[in-house]
Amino acid sequence: MPSVSAGVVCHLARQSHNGDYKMTDEKLYGVHPVLEALHEERRNIRQVLISAQRRGVEVQRIIALAKRRGIPVITVERAQLHQLLGHSAHQGVVALTEPHVYQPWAEVIGYITATPGPHALLCLDSVTDVGNFAALIRSAAAFGVHAIIVPRHDAVPLTPAVAKRSAGAIERMSIVRVVNIVRALDELKQHGFWVYGADIQAAVTVAQVAWPERVVLVLGAESGGIRRLVRERCDSLVRIPMLAGTNSLNVATAGAIILAYRWNHCVPSCGQPEEAKRTTVPISR
Repeated sequence: MPSVSAGVVCHLARQSHNGDYKMTDEKLYGVHPVLEALHEERRNIRQVLISAQRRGVEVQRIIALAKRRGIPVITVERAQLHQLLGHSAHQGVVALTEPHVYQPWAEVIGYITATPGPHALLCLDSVTDVGNFAALIRSAAAFGVHAIIVPRHDAVPLTPAVAKRSAGAIERMSIVRVVNIVRALDELKQHGFWVYGADIQAAVTVAQVAWPERVVLVLGAESGGIRRLVRERCDSLVRIPMLAGTNSLNVATAGAIILAYRWNHCVPSCGQPEEAKRTTVPISR
């Protein structure tokens, strides 16, 4: 791998393929986020910077994937990556890439209407904590969610920090930003989806639900829960059975448990093979 001297890294981070300077590159950092981005091939990666001190099998996989895609891999000093990012959470690996983009709502609707069988969507109503959002992305990818719906406002943006904390799962998940969650849920109902909202006070537990093939799970904000108008669009509210006197779980933990219940129900009854083949909506290029 070619190496560069101190001071050249910031130059590389600004320069496009044709030599023009721009500041639109996203600095994706961390072994797993970069590895997933290379593997999924959902966004263009211009360069990969690897610390000279970084070794291991995963780094060799990154180098091999980058080479296969014709992406330059440059060796730098760890201190240069510190300087480039302003922190040390990069694990010695940084990719200069186009920003992660939201999936168009029309593409999601087009996919679910054209594809029969089970579908699961996750709707986050004003979830604003980065850690919870990232953890929910990981759970959604693990439990067969096809897309995550977030509002235009009061939502966590798609940043490298989210990619890092999701361990790269964001690269395998379609995330949709809508102007109005209520209208989005109404449209999904027209396509045969049943909407379930998580609420600690609900009469029905997740273990009692006969989960239908097409499901939207709605999770509310960390403090206020699901907003009234969104709650009114839910066909049912469900809760997690817990020991009496136990406080509510945070939204990421609760979401993971409910998604796991639904997945466990769907694998034998809806058929695992087709659902497990693809958990995200194909992205147009």
